[in-house]
Amino acid sequence: MDGYWGKILVADLGTGRLFDEPLNEKYARDFLGSTGLAARYLYDLVDEKTDPLGPENPLILMPGLLNGTSGPSVSRWGGAAKSPLTGHYGDANAGALFGAELKRAGYDGIILKGQSTTPVYIYVKDGVATLKDAGGLWGKDTYKTQEAIKKECKDKRTQIACIGSASENLVPYGNIMSEYGHSLGRAGLGCVMGSKQVKAIACRGRMKLPMQDSERFRKFARKAMKEVKEAFLSQWMHEGGTASWVDSAISYGDGPTKYYTAPTMAEATKISGVTMAEKYETGHTACFGCPIRCRKVLRIQEGKYKYESVEGPEYETVIALGAMMGLDLDMSSIVYLNELCNGYGFDTISGGASAGYAFYLYDMGIISDKDTGGLKLTWGNVDAAIALLDLIGKKEGFGAIVAEGTKRMARRYGRPAGEAVQTKGLEIPMHDPRAYHSMGLAYATSPRGADHNKSDGYQVDGGVGHPDLGLNADDRWGDKKAAMVEKSQNYRALTDSIGICHFAMIPFTLIVDMINAYTDWDTDIDQLLKAGERVFQLQRALSCKLGITSKDDVLPELIMRPIQEGGQEGHVPNMEKMLPEYYALRDWDSATGKPSKERLEGLGMSEIAASIDAK
Repeated sequence: MDGYWGKILVADLGTGRLFDEPLNEKYARDFLGSTGLAARYLYDLVDEKTDPLGPENPLILMPGLLNGTSGPSVSRWGGAAKSPLTGHYGDANAGALFGAELKRAGYDGIILKGQSTTPVYIYVKDGVATLKDAGGLWGKDTYKTQEAIKKECKDKRTQIACIGSASENLVPYGNIMSEYGHSLGRAGLGCVMGSKQVKAIACRGRMKLPMQDSERFRKFARKAMKEVKEAFLSQWMHEGGTASWVDSAISYGDGPTKYYTAPTMAEATKISGVTMAEKYETGHTACFGCPIRCRKVLRIQEGKYKYESVEGPEYETVIALGAMMGLDLDMSSIVYLNELCNGYGFDTISGGASAGYAFYLYDMGIISDKDTGGLKLTWGNVDAAIALLDLIGKKEGFGAIVAEGTKRMARRYGRPAGEAVQTKGLEIPMHDPRAYHSMGLAYATSPRGADHNKSDGYQVDGGVGHPDLGLNADDRWGDKKAAMVEKSQNYRALTDSIGICHFAMIPFTLIVDMINAYTDWDTDIDQLLKAGERVFQLQRALSCKLGITSKDDVLPELIMRPIQEGGQEGHVPNMEKMLPEYYALRDWDSATGKPSKERLEGLGMSEIAASIDAK
């Protein structure tokens, strides 16, 4: 099967046995790779009774279909498990180099089963996997862990996916980290890895990929590379990185501030991508094969925390660890906060939002110094924010409460459920649905819970159209968003599974050409878009299998309160209109939220329809 090695590495951690399992070729053909293929394998292995932190919950890591090839910006790899934060389907994807290295090391994916009795790490090199002792690594941060493993392997090009002490301590939104600040960052997959006492997976591969026609592939990859290099979005992202969105967020009211209760802070420009580029940038880094090079390398010699060379924080982190808590930060402080989270290895979105909720509760008088262990969580208190994030990583004191996430925090303090800004238990990212109404629909319907990367809503209505999909900027406050959200969700399910970065504007014809040259398929645009819908509907079915219903497709009450000042101008998304229209397009049952039997069978998933009793 060209494009695949035909084998999955399975680690039975309870026995310490590593073995190869033949790739399910139908699953691979239907769900491609990364989060799509991982979700299909996960579907067979979990149910509502599965304990997310028990040995029965697998952690599945998969490279994207095109990882490791010379295609441009095809570095994205992903994972899936039952989430310890939400209790249902969880997935995440990341860039950097790990996915490509895993593919070049001879595997189509890794499944971790059971639990080890002692800390271990897995070393994969050119088709051979070894289980190694990690007792000396346990307790190390994610940076020192990578350094130690590379030294032990005697190869600096070894790529490592690892956890920090946050996941060792079972923080439910713990990350899996790789390189310098790249993270498999949501839904707590690192926490699952920590529950299995797997500190890291290290890969080194120099194997020639199983490609159907390498010459044809290189020809199409060169054309695609040229398109990506010349695209306006690529140039914008290279110059400013994701944090360049801060300026737009201020204009549009898109950056949540003081826990979603205030207009986006204008002071955030001091830590924006533009400011990074103008005052602190010394270079760029890139994910595997990416010409965009959007990651910024900074030199900071002013402020409390000095850095000779450090990667700058992304947009989500800048807002979550800044405006969310009302913090007026300088570049030194935001970099320090970001590095704190990266070292401990926990999600800056859920971590920042949960900390922001703690500040909100303190401001409301719901909690006091007695509850916080003396932390004065007044809006803008940078020292208190640093101390709180440190406690989250250690899962100590008041930090252990905030580490549980906003939904559990609201329950603990007897607050209304709609006060915790999350959907399906996952904190809403830093794109406010009152600024872009399409994002409200995307958050409410995303299978894993609130997810800004499962739709292009904020990008499209922010001015970045998608001509291949017929998506162009529209009234950001309009309520005719169902078709756009549905189409872009299918497309993002597809690109995630292929491994394509969201910022790479590769013409659809070249995506098709590269896949056909890489595999032995004869696919086309329609078949690939159908594959994207198949992945999304499968993930939805899996969520339903694990207990999600239509009652969970809602936005929290707090984020539906209008903010009159700033870029939102008092607008809120009309969910009563958009959601039924979306359900009709998806063919989901209005009571159960399940995809219909007819739709699932039309996508070739009769067994999935039967397993959830779809009607």
